[in-house]
Amino acid sequence: MKTSRRRLFYWRRWRSLDVGCVECLVRLARKYDVDPYKLLSSIIEAEKEKTVVCGTLRIMLREKAQDYAIFLLTCGSEIAAQIRVESQAWKDPIQIMKLCALLMDDIRPRMEKPPASIKELRKGMKNVNLKVVVTKKSEVLTRYSRYDGSSFHLCIAMVTDPSGSIKMPLYNNQIGQISVGDQIEIRKASVREFQGSLQIVPNRRNGELVTVSTCSSH
Repeated sequence: MKTSRRRLFYWRRWRSLDVGCVECLVRLARKYDVDPYKLLSSIIEAEKEKTVVCGTLRIMLREKAQDYAIFLLTCGSEIAAQIRVESQAWKDPIQIMKLCALLMDDIRPRMEKPPASIKELRKGMKNVNLKVVVTKKSEVLTRYSRYDGSSFHLCIAMVTDPSGSIKMPLYNNQIGQISVGDQIEIRKASVREFQGSLQIVPNRRNGELVTVSTCSSH
């Protein structure tokens, strides 16, 4: 769906909410590395508390009227933004959080640059392509699906580039495709968090592990 059509959809479904304002807050959250939901919650809180800190951002209520409020957002000595927020935000916060989720799905692909290194990977990224070296592989384990009880094989590889390292789970036939020491290109992978650490996960259906050079050819 094109952006203009999506925005029309938002306006029809959320007539009383300020779509442009929420979109702006989502962008600010990503720019200043703050959780978008926490930023929205902090804006709503600042309407009562006057000043609220959210991560690197300080939110101050500057003006309040019956139908809106104006907030100043700063990061240190830098002015991040001044935003007018409609009163619906604190009258119906659940609805505006739902709108935030929709907008995040809409603008994420347009905002994120494709990561060029492991250091640039962030939780939730999709369709990631990276060139890395396989530096470690665990023993192959047998696991069972929690959905239907079927068995599968699992191996955890460690892949590295000049910026750092990250774990990469391999399933079934993926396990034999790469060896320690291989330089590979990971195509169409996603980034998730497991037990507090990021993992890069090749898509099981259309993800690829392409060997650029093998250990013997280094």
